[in-house]
Amino acid sequence: MIPVQLTHKSLFLISSIILVFIHQFSEAQEANPLENIIGGLVTYADINTPEKVYLQTDKDFYINGETIWFKTYVLNGITHSPRSKSQVVYVELVDSKDTIVARRKLYTASLGASADITLSEDSQEGIYTLRAYTKYMLNAKEPIFFKKQIIIGAQRKNPNEITETIFENEKTDTLEKKAVSLGPDKPIVQFFPEGGDLVTGIESILGIKITDKEGNGLALKGKIFDQNGNLESVFESYEFGLGQAQLAVAPDTNYYLRIQIEDKTFDYPVPAPLLNGYTLRVMNMGSYLKISAATNIANGLRGALLVGHLRGGLIYKEILKKNVENRYTLKLLTSKLQDGIAHFTLFTPNGEPVCERLTFIENANNAVKLSIKTDKTDYGLRNMVNVDMALVEDDGKPLDGDFSVSVVTQKGLRKNPETMKSWLLLNSDLGGVIPNPNFFFQEDLKGREFLLDLLMLTHGWRRFEWTSFLKGGVRKALDFPPEKGIMINGITTAFDNRHQPKRALTTLNVFTEKISQEVKQTNAQGNFSFGPFFFQDSITAVINAKSLPENKNSHNQVSIYLDPPFPKIKVNAQKEQFAKSTTKVYARPYFIEAQRQKITDYKHGPKITRLKEVVVKSKRKTEQERIIEELNSRTLYGEARNRIFPDSVPWMQNALSIFDILRTVPGVQVFGSFPNQSVQIAGLISFRPVPPLFLINGMRVDESFIRTMPIFDVRFVDVLKGADAAIYGMRSAGGVIAVYTKTGSDMPVTQKRFPGVANATIPGFYKTRQFYAPNYALTIPDHNKPDYRTTLYWNPDVAIKGETSSSLNFYTGDSAGTYIIRVEGITSDGRPVNKLFDFQVLESFP
Repeated sequence: MIPVQLTHKSLFLISSIILVFIHQFSEAQEANPLENIIGGLVTYADINTPEKVYLQTDKDFYINGETIWFKTYVLNGITHSPRSKSQVVYVELVDSKDTIVARRKLYTASLGASADITLSEDSQEGIYTLRAYTKYMLNAKEPIFFKKQIIIGAQRKNPNEITETIFENEKTDTLEKKAVSLGPDKPIVQFFPEGGDLVTGIESILGIKITDKEGNGLALKGKIFDQNGNLESVFESYEFGLGQAQLAVAPDTNYYLRIQIEDKTFDYPVPAPLLNGYTLRVMNMGSYLKISAATNIANGLRGALLVGHLRGGLIYKEILKKNVENRYTLKLLTSKLQDGIAHFTLFTPNGEPVCERLTFIENANNAVKLSIKTDKTDYGLRNMVNVDMALVEDDGKPLDGDFSVSVVTQKGLRKNPETMKSWLLLNSDLGGVIPNPNFFFQEDLKGREFLLDLLMLTHGWRRFEWTSFLKGGVRKALDFPPEKGIMINGITTAFDNRHQPKRALTTLNVFTEKISQEVKQTNAQGNFSFGPFFFQDSITAVINAKSLPENKNSHNQVSIYLDPPFPKIKVNAQKEQFAKSTTKVYARPYFIEAQRQKITDYKHGPKITRLKEVVVKSKRKTEQERIIEELNSRTLYGEARNRIFPDSVPWMQNALSIFDILRTVPGVQVFGSFPNQSVQIAGLISFRPVPPLFLINGMRVDESFIRTMPIFDVRFVDVLKGADAAIYGMRSAGGVIAVYTKTGSDMPVTQKRFPGVANATIPGFYKTRQFYAPNYALTIPDHNKPDYRTTLYWNPDVAIKGETSSSLNFYTGDSAGTYIIRVEGITSDGRPVNKLFDFQVLESFP
């Protein structure tokens, strides 16, 4: 080895290189937490993008027998653009007992889907919830579904008998300050230090929320004292009980809030300040944000991380410089930001989140103007109304948008309802906990920006928690992939142990006009998935499964368990998040008005005919004749010559399949033993055997479906031959075996399971009905009846394209009063829009 002599100069050079390397390594180490956080946000925004669903109804109040017309919008949860992952959305109507009374499965071809729910005539009066979501949303720890409360009334002989009982859990629509009448109850006070904590030696803003025991906000005044009784700050709460106080926290000092109501005094301890900690303040000046981070820890901000995101999309990131010690302030312009909740978080150098603050961004550059114009301001009864709509930016530049439009009586709408803007920009990110979110978007409301900032100060962002987020919580494999169509999913298990998954080769047989078949191998957990499919009528399917050759055990039979067609979700009743005040709402006038239309429909309905009194004499049918007539009504051919009832077969309990009981029918030959059986009807003239046509309740199915069908589900089986089968044409050359299942209360609750096979009826997407609106330019008999419709017009697919305005028209009815044109939708770049426009219908019009 050759010795190397180092000079002072070379030693200095090497030392410098080592120091530079250490410095760069140290900076890289410091950057890692920021890189992890930024990477996590990018993953969240680009890969695990959340979805939001919004639902608009034609009106807010209904009575039994009416139809709820609605449209759902499925959007990217960050950009609010229509580029969402899911193309399947679920809508459910839930009653006050959390029972699903109606549900719809809809396909969203582009931005959303429209549908309807007709309320039954025996619907119970009360407050219902419309819930809309995608299955992809179930991946979240606490999914945020869209929920809208609607009031459904019941028809009465006297509409004025409508009671107030259905309003007991309805949140007030008025936003006047609640009069304080607490009785012996003490107001409930919550404290929200800005950034998260009060810290000794740092002046802070203390958010305060005051409510009664039912959650109603109280408008009160109070004072903050230190432990020695010295006045430190004053306080006043406003709408929703929100307020704030400024507090300079001194060392070794405790504080309390005092509220005095008449002759009663209530004291509340303020949260104890941290001896050492961080604070984060955000002052929203409209055109810019002033953000200040502070700490009482020596050099505590050196290398700290400050991150801001809007709806989960990154808008600010910075690692604080070495020269930053205990305080850091920045100015962030909002001119290029989208509207919505901005979320700022301060991290220590090791990536621990210590402070966070929400603020609401309203960028004037994002303003959208939707103009609605009618050809007249007043109309007579049964007049045509022409409407033009145009959409432009604040500077007049035309925009594209997709909208749904309803025209209803003013009595059919609530005051201050949830809108697409208030849901997408506010409530969907806060978890749906704001009872009157549209209140904060009233442009003519004095102090609106201040109240909106108080709301941000006292609420947290709900889309994810940093603790689980930094541990990779949003990067885990999805339990519920985005649905692109109807999926047929399930699992294969050991036949004698449902909890033991088994790999198998599965075959899906779908019976429609064309029989299709698809084969897939399950994964190691036994899961299989077929699809996506698109169909609107329900289809019959049979899934077969065979153990893979690698399973040499001869007793290794498998069972098949299919996932239900609708998701099973944990119901978290949103009504519990709202106040339970007993306040009058504006449903009563609507119920009185809507009942007139129901009475008119009843009197003039096509099924109603008034007859003179007659006496009818007839021979009473025997019970046997009645049963035979009822059974024959289910068939196209009446009564069959060969009809067999499984219940009448003495040895039926030993039969394993329908084919077994067919052995009792003359001329029917059954080959093989269960489950490998086939059937042929003898005596038919043919050059070669032709299989019979198999039907279940009149619908054509495959032989394998009949072979594996539980015999206990069968009411009767008809066997048709020759001329009797001719009604089914050439398909019945081999005869017909028609199976009719039990219905209603006759349907058994137990079903027999067979190895390696499962049959199911798969419901398709809901097919929306067309909204009917009369054209009074035509003279037809149906127009002679009175028209008291409360919804004059519903169109869920109104598109506005660029400079071309969108036009629509409809006719008024026979009810005078104020009508509202309600328009909601979204621009092509993700800006929500909603607007109301009213016009008058007069009894007498020139």
